[in-house]
Amino acid sequence: MSAVPKPPRRILIGAGSFADAEAAFRLVEWLAEEMTTELGGMLVEETILPEIASLPKQKIVTSSGTLLVAPTPTQLRTIIESDAKAFQQALSALARSRKWSFERCRGELVSGLCEAARDWDLLLLGYRASYRQTGVVLLIAPPAIATQDSVRIAGDLARALGTAAVSLSLDAPGAPQDTHPADIETVPGEDTLLARLERIHASAVVLDLSAGPLRTYDQLRRVVAAARCPVVVLGAAQGEPSIAHTAQIPPAPSS
Repeated sequence: MSAVPKPPRRILIGAGSFADAEAAFRLVEWLAEEMTTELGGMLVEETILPEIASLPKQKIVTSSGTLLVAPTPTQLRTIIESDAKAFQQALSALARSRKWSFERCRGELVSGLCEAARDWDLLLLGYRASYRQTGVVLLIAPPAIATQDSVRIAGDLARALGTAAVSLSLDAPGAPQDTHPADIETVPGEDTLLARLERIHASAVVLDLSAGPLRTYDQLRRVVAAARCPVVVLGAAQGEPSIAHTAQIPPAPSS
């Protein structure tokens, strides 16, 4: 029997910096060629950055824990323009013969990217790598009755990376004992799931906001913070916005 062909996919890569996007680019390279027909890139300039730069004697903590003086507004604009150029060039090289597009916008990262992902099949949230060694691919598993597309993607990524796929999900109160397969670890609540995720060295996390068990933008933000690695999001446009982050984000001003 021949293998079931994989459906073509349009992937949007989103990040707040080129350094965060780089890890996501590597995941796209490892995905099966036939899965990706079009690539998009979106660099999100979070609105808090210009506010910090406009205040005197502000300091920032880098990803390595170093305390630095915050850049001036002029320095910040130079950094952002350089980031945008690097992002666009890397995306073009990654796309090769595929159709591709690049946008910049300003606003809150997760809500902005989920809104932008309405016309895309997958959203890949970039996050700069904290480890040199390859970690597992962690699936936040949907209920058994939901679509299993995320299960297939997690398996594909794990095989491409030469690593294991690990599945976590939430206990469903009152659900039958066989709601989840035996190889899926279930935990009693969202806080426990996120604490478990923080202790796992992962190269990627996969979840489906349209299928659950996590469905909101706030929950996705917590996953990104706990995982500290790129997050592959299916059903991003079907995620549930929180009241504080429902506004559309405007495009960044052109240089």
